[in-house]
Amino acid sequence: MPKKENSPETAMDPKIRVGQEVELVINDIGFGGKGVGRIGGIACFVAGVIEGEKVRVKIAKVKSRMMEAWLLEVLEPSPQRIEAPCPVFLKCGGCSYQHIDYPHQLRIKETQLREALRRLGALSDPPVEKMIPSPEPYGYRNRIAVHVRDGKAGFFAEGSNRVVPVKKCLIASAEVDLGFQDLLKERPRDGDYLIGEKKRYGGFRQVNNAVAEILKKTVRNAVRPADEVHPIAGLLVDAYCGAGFFAHELQALFTKVIGIERSIASVAMASRQAAENEEYLAGDVELKLGEALNAGKPEETVLLLDPPSEGLAELATEAILDRPPARIVYVSCNPATLARDAKRLAGNYRIVQVIPLDMFPQTAEIESVSVFELL
Repeated sequence: MPKKENSPETAMDPKIRVGQEVELVINDIGFGGKGVGRIGGIACFVAGVIEGEKVRVKIAKVKSRMMEAWLLEVLEPSPQRIEAPCPVFLKCGGCSYQHIDYPHQLRIKETQLREALRRLGALSDPPVEKMIPSPEPYGYRNRIAVHVRDGKAGFFAEGSNRVVPVKKCLIASAEVDLGFQDLLKERPRDGDYLIGEKKRYGGFRQVNNAVAEILKKTVRNAVRPADEVHPIAGLLVDAYCGAGFFAHELQALFTKVIGIERSIASVAMASRQAAENEEYLAGDVELKLGEALNAGKPEETVLLLDPPSEGLAELATEAILDRPPARIVYVSCNPATLARDAKRLAGNYRIVQVIPLDMFPQTAEIESVSVFELL
């Protein structure tokens, strides 16, 4: 039977072993959703906790610079702690924050974004605004990926291909849940199944319909603020444009719109729906961006970036700095890569606004829109 430690002082013993039980005070919530406490100066990560809580944990992994632990008991709960409604919360790898009331989830994400820009982006006072909440904290996902293994249908556990059987996904929309229930009744063969709402969409589509509309309006105001005295009316370059989610909405504000997307199918779809002033280039952004920026005067150009979680490739950053547009609007799903890219652009741009939106309630994901202006 593992040795049980009953106080934070004994937990400072550097000879911590896998299987030991210790008491831990949670100091912070890291990006990814796990709480962080310290044992002998070494960070210990625990899921299902809230900053300020005192908890009893069981050590699961010990490395030279970090530890991981399982939550056993909450000794001193946070006022923001609630009962998670999902019976497989923390077993399924989908949600991280169901044990936290929704307003505090927003504050956690807002803080994480601000801290990433401060620590990784070298911004002393990041202009992060209050996070825009999702109209629906549950029942918002317009698609889910269901995995069936050995006849069991559900979702993968965190960091593994082990299926956690699930009877209902609480963050799936009503229509998607109906499709999920139909799949369960069919007793499907082993495999992977994408269940989505019936309406067909081309290219990449945000998973939260309501917040996607808010995002679209937020980006529209960022590329052309309503109170702007001298609006930039020339060229919009929409990098990582998909099937034209933003470009189709924004084309009326610009003389010319050029979208760049590596998916040939998405470019074809965007081109079929394009207005006369829209043009779409198929290829990698880092290879096509210079060509697109050269199509207009820099002082009359807005660059819209919506990269994957990896952020901008160095060649893309170089293309921007070779011919800097007057404004950059950066849609990000990863605070760390946003902060890195902001630091790379800092010699030429200042970040004037960061608007976080909760596209993924109950999860640790963070969406944001940042506005960069040329120095």
